[in-house]
Amino acid sequence: MSRKKGIDVSYAQGNIDFSKIDKNEVQFAIVRSSFGWYEGQKDSKFDRNIKGFQGADIPCGAYHYSYAQNRDDAVKEAKYCISCIKGYKLQLPVFYDLEDSSVAVLGKRTCTDIAKAFCDYMKKAGFKTGIYMNLNWLDNYVYKDELIGKYELWLAQWDSVRPYYKCSFWQYKVGQSGSIKGISGEIDMDYMYTDGDQNKDDDDTQKFQVGDIVKVLDPIDYDTGKRFQVYDGVTYSVIEAVGDRIVIGIDGQVTAAINAKYLEKLPSESEKNKHTYTYIIRSGDTLTSIAEKYHTTVRKIAEENHIANPNIIYAGQILHITV
Repeated sequence: MSRKKGIDVSYAQGNIDFSKIDKNEVQFAIVRSSFGWYEGQKDSKFDRNIKGFQGADIPCGAYHYSYAQNRDDAVKEAKYCISCIKGYKLQLPVFYDLEDSSVAVLGKRTCTDIAKAFCDYMKKAGFKTGIYMNLNWLDNYVYKDELIGKYELWLAQWDSVRPYYKCSFWQYKVGQSGSIKGISGEIDMDYMYTDGDQNKDDDDTQKFQVGDIVKVLDPIDYDTGKRFQVYDGVTYSVIEAVGDRIVIGIDGQVTAAINAKYLEKLPSESEKNKHTYTYIIRSGDTLTSIAEKYHTTVRKIAEENHIANPNIIYAGQILHITV
């Protein structure tokens, strides 16, 4: 198995009933430890959560939510995070959660330096460390080439076939309500790649359906192992999908059978026509009023922007809205 299923939790999940957690369903957990750097900013459920998961023999990591404005603040946050997790043996990394709009406005250079300062301090203190970001942050708010490969990456890219960048952890769903026994309310879903290669997923083929439009990444025939001819710009449709054997063709005529890992699903016409807007929240706004303005739903906006509680937003917060 090349990946494991897990979740990430915070105070927002309330009191988890660890006796009901299915270890086949939750194979690891990443627990929010803290935010900022002042006393009293430890996650109110951290101790309960970390003890509960570890008592259930589920490997754990932690994450710290950043409000840092410069490198010095990031070091303060690292020190505070360490004070919160001290005494617990973590099998997985401690992640630095960069997503707050108050940090995003600082510019790429500062955001990148903040990430490096936190992670470098944690490394020197003896912790495995990494960075949590969504795809928009990674592409637009930091110099990703300075971070990818140097630190563990926990990438938030929701409702996608697979993560666009090589990562150790992938948050693929936000807020699957009631999907985990023992946890009420919304819960985020993650994968951990145990062999470092997210292209070797054991259930890759679940993403392909008859009629899907695909691009061939490596033209190796499934049955013969021989390469077949493909031309630049040519796309294929899925004619049959059984196990990891995907039959592709053009206009209903079979071209080849190919392993699922050598295919990339392309967006449908409706997905191509989607547009992402940037909206800065003003005083008096609600997610309901914003959703009505863009003809979408509160749930979609909350998921896209990783908003745990749709009732809590603030002026100046930046939203990305895809419709």
